Amino acid sequence: MNGHFLFSQIMNCEEMTSFLAEKERQIKSLNLKDPDYIPLHYLKSRDIIKEFESFKSDKLALLKDCNTIIFSEFINQFDEQFTLIQSKSDSLALLNNNVYLIFYEKALFQYQLRNEDEGEYFLFRSLQYNPTFPDAILLKLRKLLNRNHFNECLSLLNILYYETVLDRRQEMFAIEFTDNFYQKLYNTGDSLVKLERAAEALEIFEILETFCLNLPTSYCNDDYYHGILRSKSGIYESYLRIAEVAKKRGNIGIAEHFYQYAKEYLEENKASNFLERDSEVQNEVIPFHIEPVEMIIEKTVAPTFTPKELKNKYDVLVFQALALSIKEDFPASYKLFLEAQQLEECQCFEKDFRVGLMLKELSSLLH
Repeated sequence: MNGHFLFSQIMNCEEMTSFLAEKERQIKSLNLKDPDYIPLHYLKSRDIIKEFESFKSDKLALLKDCNTIIFSEFINQFDEQFTLIQSKSDSLALLNNNVYLIFYEKALFQYQLRNEDEGEYFLFRSLQYNPTFPDAILLKLRKLLNRNHFNECLSLLNILYYETVLDRRQEMFAIEFTDNFYQKLYNTGDSLVKLERAAEALEIFEILETFCLNLPTSYCNDDYYHGILRSKSGIYESYLRIAEVAKKRGNIGIAEHFYQYAKEYLEENKASNFLERDSEVQNEVIPFHIEPVEMIIEKTVAPTFTPKELKNKYDVLVFQALALSIKEDFPASYKLFLEAQQLEECQCFEKDFRVGLMLKELSSLLH
């Protein structure tokens, strides 16, 4: 029987019993264990409660042909089932608010069993319900890094640093991952350069450049930039080598094309100055004129930031400074804490108590 009633009808005892039996069946079918069902079954439990409330307020007075004993038994059963559905609905509400945690725990369990596909599904569902859950983001980052999905790692790192709130344990894991991410990116790019796979190396170093410009710079040094220069030089030299081979084999058309590619590539990358004037490549016999490359120095205007942007920058500085302290690079840590303290002067966000505390400690240690 349908759970929705026309309240203008008068119910007899048989219909009353049928209603209660149907609600009892629906209550028993509610799933409090499978996170895939919890959100839906929570909503279903709320509908059942409304049906009980509507029945109680609009139908009991319309019952007929029921003796006192039968009516009393029905009321007892009604109250019992109504109490049960309220209890289950409360449990489902709590579970629904934390369904992302249930999915995350299932993901961990499946990964421990080496069931990668099942683990990936549950991890996806966890992040679907809570895209800023740090533990799930960190787990996803480790999985992506293992597969060399560097661009996806970069996107998730932005969420981790700018859209989540990390506790101390999560901060430590974030520091460890970020260090591993930088090292793997740099080592991968460096290996590709040595294998003369310059174009692939450039893609890696450009990801690393984005990372270093937008995320904690305490992990970065000039190595990534030198990697970019070496990659670009490798691409340029590859164009020249192909042109020379084509020329020697008498394929003038291909030779001319690749000489032109080399010239265009050089023009496109003037700002990076990847060729020094005295480099071996400049001494190659090239059938077109190459103007000396000068380093372009851009004048930049100090940007203005919104309070939210300042707070994000402040949080990243604090995070970097803490990471450097853990690595015992105290001078660099002190410098970043000072930068963070300068941002506090805007008085546009809540200060992190650790800034003043660490500056005091580091000052006594360094001076």
